[in-house]
Amino acid sequence: MSSTDNIGGHGASIKSWIACLVIVIGFVVGGVAMVIWNWPMFWIGVAVVVVGCVFARAVNIMEDVSEYGGQHSAGSDPQGSY
Repeated sequence: MSSTDNIGGHGASIKSWIACLVIVIGFVVGGVAMVIWNWPMFWIGVAVVVVGCVFARAVNIMEDVSEYGGQHSAGSDPQGSY
């Protein structure tokens, strides 16, 4: 097995990374809002997280992840049943 073999991880697309970034930004905005006690800013952060989750669902973020490194469809076992 060479060091370039894909032995696990994910085959995430740029759309999935953007969706994750939007969600993280929403959490950061909400967290900062809680520290400075700014409720409108907190709810804006919540809304950004919700928008990020909807976007993640729209780009099929869960289809990017595979226990077997993106070589097989998500949830499938390339070695057969146990």
